[in-house]
Amino acid sequence: MGKQAAQVLADRAARDAAKAKFDGHYQAFKADMDERGIGGRIAEEALDQAKLMFDEAVAMVEEHPAAIGGTLAALVLWFLRNPIIDLAQRLLDSVRDRVS
Repeated sequence: MGKQAAQVLADRAARDAAKAKFDGHYQAFKADMDERGIGGRIAEEALDQAKLMFDEAVAMVEEHPAAIGGTLAALVLWFLRNPIIDLAQRLLDSVRDRVS
């Protein structure tokens, strides 16, 4: 058997092994699709991503509690800015009225 014939046989063996591996993955995917469907796969992927994001957020809070606390305080103050400004204005007005 020549060198080229041996190469052809080796290539065919590699092709057959790759096809068998692909067919195994394809059958597993097809069985999973039949079992869960596209919606189930999307829901599971979304849930996995949400869990990952939550874990990363917890790790960030554990590493930088002061920065997270400061950011949350700034957000609360920003959302409550109008009531705080109104309260300060009323207090200043009452102080002015007492002084006058």
